[in-house]
Amino acid sequence: MTGNMAKRRVLFLEYFPLFGGGQRMLLSIIGNLKDDYDAEVLIFNRGGIETHLKKMGIKTHFMQAPAKPKFRYFFYFIPFIMRLYNFLKRGKYSLVYSSGFFSTKLAAIPCAMAKIPLIWHKHLIISRGYFSYTASQSRMLSLFTSKIICVSEASRRSMESAGIKRDKLVTVYNGTKAPERVQAGTRAAVRKKYGIKHGDFLCGSVGYIRLDKGFDLLVKAAAVLKNEPQIKFMQVGKAEESDKWYEAKLKKDAADNNLENMIFAGYGDKYDFMPAFDLYVMPSPNEPFGLVTIEAMSLGIPAAGFASGGTAEIITDGRDGFLTENISALGLAAMIKRAYLQRKKLKKMGAAARKTVAERFGTERQMMEIKGIIESVLRTAAGGIR
Repeated sequence: MTGNMAKRRVLFLEYFPLFGGGQRMLLSIIGNLKDDYDAEVLIFNRGGIETHLKKMGIKTHFMQAPAKPKFRYFFYFIPFIMRLYNFLKRGKYSLVYSSGFFSTKLAAIPCAMAKIPLIWHKHLIISRGYFSYTASQSRMLSLFTSKIICVSEASRRSMESAGIKRDKLVTVYNGTKAPERVQAGTRAAVRKKYGIKHGDFLCGSVGYIRLDKGFDLLVKAAAVLKNEPQIKFMQVGKAEESDKWYEAKLKKDAADNNLENMIFAGYGDKYDFMPAFDLYVMPSPNEPFGLVTIEAMSLGIPAAGFASGGTAEIITDGRDGFLTENISALGLAAMIKRAYLQRKKLKKMGAAARKTVAERFGTERQMMEIKGIIESVLRTAAGGIR
C-alpha cells in the first residue's frame, strides 16, 4: 500500500440512530476498508451505532441533524449547511461516503461547495412514481453525487425510472459471512423456551418492526395457518419509538385472533434465534435487498419471500428457498405451507442456500467492488472531472 493511499481521508455519514441492516452494512464497509483509507464517521443522530463505532476504534464526530431535513424547510437549515461545509473543509477529506437518503440530502450541497466527491449508498426502492417526493428529491440529489451504489437491480431500476442517469448507478449486492461458530445447543434451547415441540415447523423473521417490513402480512399468514398446529411463527425484533403503535397493533391482532402459533420474541441477537428456524421468512413486499435473508442462508437455513424487489434476486425458488408471486398474506401462507410439506428437502436446500451466499453474496466480493468504485471516483476527482 502506498503512502498516498494511506493519506486519503474518507468520511462516512450515517443519519439514523437505530442499528438496522443499513447501519450494520455501513460498519462492515468501514471495518473492511479502514486499512485502505483514513476512515472517520459523522453521525447526525445519537444512537446505538455510536457505541459500535467506538468499540471498533473509529474516530466519530457528531453534528445534530435539523429537526426537519426537507428542502421545503431549506431556509431553516442553512446554518447547518454552513456548519457541515466548514467541517468538511477543516477535515480535508478526499471523499464522502453517505449511507442513505437523509445523509445524502444533508451532505449534497456542502460537499459540492467544498468540492469533495460524494458517493451515495442507496438502500431503498423508489416505488411511488416519477413525480413522487422521493423520486424528485433523488433526481436532484443525483446531480451532486459521483456514484450511487444500489443494493439490488430492483433498487437500481427504480432509480433509473425516477430519472437518474444510468451512468451514475451501479449495483453492489450486500455481502456477509457466517459467524465463526454458533453456540452449541442454540436450536434446542430456543425451541424449548418457546414451547416448540419435536416435529414442529418453525418459520421466523428478524428485524426492526417497521411498516415497510411487512410483519402484518406475517401475522395474517399465521392466522391463515392457525389450524395447522405444527406450523409455528416467530418474529424477533422491536420497534423504534415512532413505530411502537405498529408493534402494538401486530400483537393486538394476534391476540384478537387467538394466534397461539405466533410468537413475538422481542429484541435479541439474530444468531441467538435463527438456528432454531426451519425456514427464514422475509415478509416485506418490496424489500430492496434484505441483509438478514443472506445471513440466515449463510447458516444453512432456506429462505422464503415474495418474488419482488431484491428478494427475487437472492432466492432461487425450489433450490435454496421459496418464492411466491402472490403478494398477500394468502400467498405468504401458501408458500410457507409448501415449505412445510417439502420439509424433508430442507436440509439439502439449506446446503444450497449456504452455497448461494458463498458464491454470490460474500463480504470479500462486496468490498472489492466498493473499493473499486471509491478508487474510480477518487481518480476522476483528481483529474478534475466531476
